[in-house]
This record gives sequence, structure tokens and C-alpha cells, in this order.
Amino acid sequence: MKRELPCPVSILYRRPPHPAAIYPGLLRDITKQSLTIQSRLHPAQPRQVAGQIIAATGYWAIWFVFKDKWFDIGKFYDESKNWLGYYCDIVKPIRRLMSGSSTSVLTDLFLDIWITPYGETYVLDEDELIGAVQHGFISRSLAAKARSQVRMLVRKSKLQEFPPAQVKEAKLLEVDT
Repeated sequence: MKRELPCPVSILYRRPPHPAAIYPGLLRDITKQSLTIQSRLHPAQPRQVAGQIIAATGYWAIWFVFKDKWFDIGKFYDESKNWLGYYCDIVKPIRRLMSGSSTSVLTDLFLDIWITPYGETYVLDEDELIGAVQHGFISRSLAAKARSQVRMLVRKSKLQEFPPAQVKEAKLLEVDT
């Protein structure tokens, strides 16, 4: 069935050991290899990196979810729609992008990367990954794979090979919220 875009979608996001949380979004594009979803952010508390608030209630993100990749990418904007940078979650690869009107469940592997508009990269939540392994939420081998992916993505970012062009070129859609 062909979808008329944009259309509402639910993002299913799981952070072990918790069940998947549901986040509303607007599906902007779907291909065999990726989804593009725009959403308002509503974190429990504002997220800061290097002294800058990068995510707070009312901020925006364009999410890029990829088939068979170890990451998703959010292109983040503040409430005035000023671009702030790229937020990259390390996730278990998914084989199927959609399940009905929801994404397949994205399983967070705790490590994240923040890339500023100036190309500075920050690896985030290493302490959370260590805790997840210690509590048995994820295996040591899965944690090692997450760390390997972070190293590769940071290296590609420094060479200006990451994020992909489709992410860099994306602009927010004007939508009512």
C-alpha cells in the first residue's frame, strides 16, 4: 500500500531494560533503506552538551532511521527552528523499517554522538553503557560493537564523510503542532 506523505507515524524506541516508548512524528519519506521523520522533542529534562542546550520541550528533530545500520541520526533544531547539530544514537540494526503505522522497535545501545555545526564531535553516555553492561541489560560483545561503531562514525565525521548528504540537506517542513 502506497502512503500519502507526510503522514502521522509512531516511533517505537526501547532503552533496555524498559519496554518501548512511543513518540509521535510525521513520516516525511520512506525508501527501502531509510525513514525520514519529523517530530517535536519532549525530553523529561533538557539535554546539554558542552554547556549548550541541544534538546528541550518544543525543540524539533528530523530523524533518519536506516535499515541494517547501527545508528539513527537526528538533525536538531531549537524552538525557533535554528539548526543546532546532529544527534546520533547507536542502536541495534533493524531489518524492517515499518510495522503498520509505527517504526520497527529501535533498541538503544546507550552510546550517542553529538556533532556541532562546526564539526566538533562529542561521545555521550559512556557511563550509561558501562552501567548497562554491569547490570546485564546488554552483553559485553554488543557493547564492544557499539563502541566500534562510535569510533568509526567519529572518524568519518572528522573526515566530513558523516552524516550522509540526505541528512545534511534536509530542512524542516512547516507544520502545525
